[in-house]
Amino acid sequence: MSILTSVSLDSLSDVTVNPYQTLYLSVILQAILDASKPRIVNEDSSITQQRNEAQAWFSASVGVTCDDFEIICTYAGLSPITVRTFAFSVIKSGDTEDVRRKFKSLL
Repeated sequence: MSILTSVSLDSLSDVTVNPYQTLYLSVILQAILDASKPRIVNEDSSITQQRNEAQAWFSASVGVTCDDFEIICTYAGLSPITVRTFAFSVIKSGDTEDVRRKFKSLL
Protein backbone atom coordinates (compact mmCIF):
# COMPACT_ATOMS: atom_id res chain seq x y z
CA MET A 1 0.00 0.00 0.00
CA SER A 2 1.47 3.38 -0.93
CA ILE A 3 1.45 6.42 1.28
CA LEU A 4 -0.91 8.14 -1.11
CA THR A 5 -3.54 5.45 -0.73
CA SER A 6 -3.14 5.12 3.02
CA VAL A 7 -3.18 8.86 3.74
CA SER A 8 -6.16 11.09 3.13
CA LEU A 9 -5.10 13.94 0.93
CA ASP A 10 -7.68 16.21 2.57
CA SER A 11 -5.86 16.83 5.83
CA LEU A 12 -3.41 15.29 8.24
CA SER A 13 -6.06 15.40 10.93
CA ASP A 14 -7.87 12.67 8.99
CA VAL A 15 -4.83 10.41 9.32
CA THR A 16 -4.57 10.25 13.07
CA VAL A 17 -5.70 11.88 16.27
CA ASN A 18 -2.25 11.30 17.75
CA PRO A 19 -0.36 14.59 17.37
CA TYR A 20 3.02 12.85 17.62
CA GLN A 21 2.19 10.49 14.78
CA THR A 22 1.05 13.49 12.73
CA LEU A 23 4.35 15.24 13.48
CA TYR A 24 6.42 12.28 12.28
CA LEU A 25 4.29 11.87 9.18
CA SER A 26 4.82 15.57 8.46
CA VAL A 27 8.60 15.08 8.73
CA ILE A 28 8.41 12.33 6.10
CA LEU A 29 6.20 14.37 3.79
CA GLN A 30 8.49 17.41 4.06
CA ALA A 31 11.52 15.23 3.28
CA ILE A 32 9.75 13.92 0.17
CA LEU A 33 9.00 17.51 -0.86
CA ASP A 34 12.65 18.49 -0.32
CA ALA A 35 14.00 15.41 -2.11
CA SER A 36 11.73 15.85 -5.12
CA LYS A 37 12.15 19.60 -5.53
CA PRO A 38 12.85 20.23 -9.23
CA ARG A 39 16.30 21.54 -10.08
CA ILE A 40 16.40 25.02 -11.51
CA VAL A 41 19.20 26.95 -13.18
CA ASN A 42 21.17 29.06 -10.72
CA GLU A 43 19.23 27.80 -7.70
CA ASP A 44 20.48 28.77 -4.28
CA SER A 45 23.05 26.37 -2.87
CA SER A 46 20.88 25.85 0.23
CA ILE A 47 18.13 24.35 -1.95
CA THR A 48 20.61 21.97 -3.55
CA GLN A 49 21.91 21.02 -0.11
CA GLN A 50 18.40 20.40 1.27
CA ARG A 51 17.53 18.22 -1.75
CA ASN A 52 20.75 16.21 -1.41
CA GLU A 53 20.31 15.74 2.35
CA ALA A 54 16.71 14.60 1.95
CA GLN A 55 17.64 12.13 -0.78
CA ALA A 56 20.48 10.82 1.39
CA TRP A 57 18.06 10.41 4.32
CA PHE A 58 15.89 8.10 2.23
CA SER A 59 18.81 6.13 0.84
CA ALA A 60 20.90 5.61 4.00
CA SER A 61 21.15 1.89 4.73
CA VAL A 62 23.45 1.95 7.78
CA GLY A 63 24.39 4.30 10.58
CA VAL A 64 22.64 6.97 12.57
CA THR A 65 20.85 8.46 9.56
CA CYS A 66 19.33 5.08 8.73
CA ASP A 67 18.34 4.53 12.35
CA ASP A 68 16.74 7.98 12.52
CA PHE A 69 14.82 7.33 9.29
CA GLU A 70 13.50 4.00 10.55
CA ILE A 71 12.49 5.47 13.92
CA ILE A 72 10.63 8.35 12.27
CA CYS A 73 8.78 5.90 9.99
CA THR A 74 7.88 3.65 12.91
CA TYR A 75 6.57 6.57 14.96
CA ALA A 76 4.58 7.72 11.92
CA GLY A 77 3.02 4.26 11.73
CA LEU A 78 4.58 3.49 8.33
CA SER A 79 6.91 0.79 7.08
CA PRO A 80 10.39 2.18 6.31
CA ILE A 81 10.55 -0.04 3.21
CA THR A 82 7.24 1.32 1.94
CA VAL A 83 8.31 4.92 2.59
CA ARG A 84 11.65 4.41 0.80
CA THR A 85 9.97 2.76 -2.17
CA PHE A 86 7.40 5.52 -2.43
CA ALA A 87 9.98 8.31 -1.98
CA PHE A 88 12.22 6.90 -4.69
CA SER A 89 9.29 6.50 -7.07
CA VAL A 90 8.36 10.16 -6.50
CA ILE A 91 11.96 11.33 -6.91
CA LYS A 92 12.49 9.31 -10.10
CA SER A 93 9.10 10.02 -11.64
CA GLY A 94 8.70 12.78 -14.16
CA ASP A 95 5.59 14.09 -12.41
CA THR A 96 6.83 15.29 -9.05
CA GLU A 97 4.80 18.50 -9.31
CA ASP A 98 1.49 16.62 -8.92
CA VAL A 99 2.73 14.74 -5.86
CA ARG A 100 4.28 17.90 -4.41
CA ARG A 101 1.01 19.80 -4.92
CA LYS A 102 -0.94 17.09 -3.05
CA PHE A 103 1.58 17.00 -0.20
CA LYS A 104 1.67 20.78 0.13
CA SER A 105 -2.07 20.72 0.74
CA LEU A 106 -1.42 18.43 3.70
CA LEU A 107 1.22 20.56 5.41
